[in-house]
Amino acid sequence: MAFIKYALPVLAAAQAVFAADCGEGDTIKIRSQSDLDGYNTCKTLDGDVELDKALTGTVTINGVERIKGALTSNGASNISSLLAPNLETIDDSFHLEGLTGLTSLEFAQLTKVGDIDFTALPLLQTLGFTEGVTEAGSVSITNTGLTSLAGITLNRVGSFIITDNTQLETVDVNELKNATNLINFAGNYHELEISLPNLATGTNLTIRNVSSVSIPSLTKLEGQLGFWGNTLSSLAAPNLTETGDLVFEDNANLNNLSLPQLKTVNGGFLITRNDELGRLRFPKLETVTGAIDFSGAFDEADLPSLKNVRGGFNMQSTGNFSCDTFDNLKDNTIHGTYECEAETENPTASDGSSGSNTTPTSDGDDATPTDAAILTAANLPIMGVAAIFGVLVQYVL
Repeated sequence: MAFIKYALPVLAAAQAVFAADCGEGDTIKIRSQSDLDGYNTCKTLDGDVELDKALTGTVTINGVERIKGALTSNGASNISSLLAPNLETIDDSFHLEGLTGLTSLEFAQLTKVGDIDFTALPLLQTLGFTEGVTEAGSVSITNTGLTSLAGITLNRVGSFIITDNTQLETVDVNELKNATNLINFAGNYHELEISLPNLATGTNLTIRNVSSVSIPSLTKLEGQLGFWGNTLSSLAAPNLTETGDLVFEDNANLNNLSLPQLKTVNGGFLITRNDELGRLRFPKLETVTGAIDFSGAFDEADLPSLKNVRGGFNMQSTGNFSCDTFDNLKDNTIHGTYECEAETENPTASDGSSGSNTTPTSDGDDATPTDAAILTAANLPIMGVAAIFGVLVQYVL
């Protein structure tokens, strides 16, 4: 009895020490591999795990299956490999920033993350998420050496920000069906191909500097759908019926635009400086709650179902099309200022900027296309089309 009397408190104390060794909700600071090795027997770490910037070489998180907090490393430029062979869940953010020497990231079992936030990982070419991350609140990947996003297999996401990854050649997120915040691609490899085959609904989708986009299932966006400075030649959204602001600007090779089911634009509709786009056909478009602003070199503009434009209307082209149909709409259908002009040498958008990148110069020669088609996330902030349209966006109460 005496042994039990004294042994039980000792055992309880040992258990308390063991629990403390796996964290108690506080930040667990890792300054060396030996620090990490001290947690090898913990299946769960209770707290944020912070990898110190002094770490070097290969860093391995062994044994741990769950981190009940964030996993972060900021400025550890001498880490070459980061491994976590058993880790399945990171409850909070997975944040890596400034790991400029990181070449290998191997998280074979990782499937659930609060957020993915990777910045300035220029040597990292693959994600190493073998099992596939199926759950994440948001994803932000900026300035890495990634060539693809293989390993991200989300069904839904908040924001999905992929910018300034100059080696990124493909984005194929097959399972993604819904995004509750912004999806943004900008400043990546100039021949980036994006495939979002099951994306059906979302909030905002903005695309810059890509060579192809596949969005066959997209039906509705609550906010903006915008394409700037892309090299794609064709774009189709065969099931899109409704969106917020809709923008096509400086897509120099775009010659085919197909939106056969588009019925409502809840905002402004801007098409400008897409000089290979000869036909503008939107057969089911009925309502635009902002302005329509089309300028360029098109020869055909067909909007046979148009019933209500609450803002202004600006249509100007170097091409030969008829304004007669739109002249008949300006009193009852179009509620803002109205301008329509075909075969004009200097088509302009409603803000006064040139509507064509090949507008003749004063000596009669064609001007060289502007550098506006070469855009990055840094030099083109996300903005509402209402700001672009200026005075043409006149809402009727």
